[in-house]
Amino acid sequence: GAERQDGLLPLWRRQDKVWLELSPSALGKPLFLSPKLSRGIGEAGVFGGLMHSRSAQVGRPQWVEFRKVQQQVQLLAINAAYTAREGSPQALAVAAGYSPSLLASASIASAPHPQSGAVLIEVNALMLGDVLGLAQHLQRQYRQSYALDPRHTVLLQARTEAQAAVFEVSQHFATSGISAGSTTPGMPGSSVPATVPDPRSLFVNVHYTLSPLPAQPMPRRPADPRVGYFSTSVIDFSDDLRRTPRERFINRWRLDKKDPAAAVSEPVQPIVFWLDPSIPEAYRATITEGVLEWNKAFEAIGLRNAIEVRTPPADPPFDTLETGRASIRWMTNAQAQFGAIGPSHVDPRSGEILDADIAIESLTVRGMRQLAAGLG
Repeated sequence: GAERQDGLLPLWRRQDKVWLELSPSALGKPLFLSPKLSRGIGEAGVFGGLMHSRSAQVGRPQWVEFRKVQQQVQLLAINAAYTAREGSPQALAVAAGYSPSLLASASIASAPHPQSGAVLIEVNALMLGDVLGLAQHLQRQYRQSYALDPRHTVLLQARTEAQAAVFEVSQHFATSGISAGSTTPGMPGSSVPATVPDPRSLFVNVHYTLSPLPAQPMPRRPADPRVGYFSTSVIDFSDDLRRTPRERFINRWRLDKKDPAAAVSEPVQPIVFWLDPSIPEAYRATITEGVLEWNKAFEAIGLRNAIEVRTPPADPPFDTLETGRASIRWMTNAQAQFGAIGPSHVDPRSGEILDADIAIESLTVRGMRQLAAGLG
């Protein structure tokens, strides 16, 4: 009685039950898990709409793979920080020396399909846990005993497309009591969130996208410390004669000329930034103009119209948090934290930028406007 939705990872639905179909070819396939917070609490780094980078304590993007172990399917974060040339003896040593991490697991809920060999697992069992470790983050921030409340944690959305599977989860975190904190001099005290009606209870919505990593990784471009690139760092044990196994390569978009022989050419695929509906209408034209100004720099190196700015369609609903849809959004945090921030998610094998979400803070813009008015 379940209905099937075809896509990268097919889904089956029956009433409020959702299952994920995993074929033998999906097991061990390199995928990219991009987690983002679609709703936060406005403080403590739990900001709605924020994309975290690999350096973040929570919400890290990951190279992941599904692995079948007896009657369980595990979602593993692959240890991309340590590597060696595939098929080499050094690769065997790296595999023996460094562990992946378990993000989630679910019991197999069906017999293998007689033709395809595919099995089903429940999406709730896989995605409703504290995959990002937000409970520990809240405990560190407030020194309160916050924990995930499974009874009030629910799956809000599950859909699959040709190049993505998207899940959105409403997670409830709660504590049975509020600690008054330490009274010992010099010991850190506890606090509570100031932005929720009752500090014993708060909700965080987590948006997950699973998408395929590029079939052919981009060539790495070594980073030069004299130039201010964002970069990816790995320990590559392939060459035992190098002074250090550490390798740094820059994070960059995949931009190829349509006409490689031309001095100036449009790209095969431009960089597209989507204006999130959260941006006040009065600022959208100015933001668009600012983004497109970068085309002058790209044209100087031979790429015309390398960047585009688009407005999402109203119907059907357009998900700007989905991986591969770089976006610019507006954030109303309780206190000014960063003004504007532009984190990105990259292929850990090459540094290719797969997604970026620029956030502009309301309070910082307000403060800059008031400062300018006062100086005027």
